[in-house]
Amino acid sequence: MTRDGGGFPGSGLTRAADAAALGLPSCYDAVSLYTYESRISGRVEVARTLAGIEKEHGARPTVVFTDIAGRPGARVLCHPYPRAVLLAALTTTEEKHLEEMSRRLAGPVPAPDAAARPAAARRESPGLLDDLPILQHRPSDAGPYITAGIGVTTRPDGGGVNLGFYRAQVVGPDEARIFLDPRTDGHRNLLAWHETGRPMPISIFLGADPALTVVAASRLPAEGDDYEIAARLLGRPAGVRGTPPAPDDATHVITGFVEQRDAPEGPFGEFKGYYAEARRSNVLTVTGVCATPGAAWPTIVAGAESGLTLMSFQNEYLMYAHLRGLGYPVRSVRYSLRARGEFVAYIESDEPGQELVREAMAFDVRSKVVICGPDLANPGQELATYGFTTRTERYYRKGREAGERIGLALVIPPDGWPTEY
Repeated sequence: MTRDGGGFPGSGLTRAADAAALGLPSCYDAVSLYTYESRISGRVEVARTLAGIEKEHGARPTVVFTDIAGRPGARVLCHPYPRAVLLAALTTTEEKHLEEMSRRLAGPVPAPDAAARPAAARRESPGLLDDLPILQHRPSDAGPYITAGIGVTTRPDGGGVNLGFYRAQVVGPDEARIFLDPRTDGHRNLLAWHETGRPMPISIFLGADPALTVVAASRLPAEGDDYEIAARLLGRPAGVRGTPPAPDDATHVITGFVEQRDAPEGPFGEFKGYYAEARRSNVLTVTGVCATPGAAWPTIVAGAESGLTLMSFQNEYLMYAHLRGLGYPVRSVRYSLRARGEFVAYIESDEPGQELVREAMAFDVRSKVVICGPDLANPGQELATYGFTTRTERYYRKGREAGERIGLALVIPPDGWPTEY
């Protein structure tokens, strides 16, 4: 490794030679990687340092913090899922990914191929949650939170395998409070288990193929198996083991049970830029923690790219696949990170119209604004020059009416032809 003299001068970062030098998969070679080797507290200071680098230099790097106070030998991977890493993990590019992912989703589930199965990570049991470098990200967070863990749940009959990001506040060596949003498939699985009078088994994994994070962040049909969706996107089955099944290549796996009882959880600095108030969330009893020795612990620091990239990425490919599947000639779909990755959708099509707007708004009820037009590289200019028709609907936030949402179809082109400035 060499001291970086270019991208982030004076920040104390060291630039890594390549992903292998940090024990990361090759898809991380798609971005510049750094280490931060000075001792630093896991209580707010890691997130504060990362935010300071971003503010000073205009970009958030992917950084491995190698010296966390009170956690000797532990390493923390911050900003683990930038867009370039996701594209590389899916073996595609920015120009081709929407079309390719739409095609893969519509294809068959790849047959198992033992030769292509990822090697199982050598996981050992270090103890329980106390031995992991779990961070407190924001000053007013109620405590340390697992933010990049992907929860795996099933129904009592073993079906309905769901992957989802479910935040968990750590309150003890074998206990956490896990927030399962009532709108999620994980929560529906939880209700099915509680109807049997039993707690719900759960596996929480980190450090697996980054392509799996795209599936975990996506709103997919509740009746399916999310590992089958992952297999379609990857072009191969994801090797899994355990109950509920976790990926073979995951570097960290936490197992336990989600209890029917709840307890106070939060506040928590949400990815969309505000604190979620304290609420009552389900108690998670931890029965085991396994980790690959030396592997970095991934964490998603709330806000900016780290917390919003997965949201925008999954919104884009699912909306594109849906509209193309209905026969609409859509060229691209983009969700702006400045609009928190989900509230404003830009849909480019040479045939914008109210039917396209209606279908897009019906598919994604979270978007407050949907804009369809022939060229949305500069939305402000297009809105100023094109005439448009509108569609308005009531907007609901967490089940309560919160104003209106609007869809715009830029269907009336400007007079004349463009001039140069």
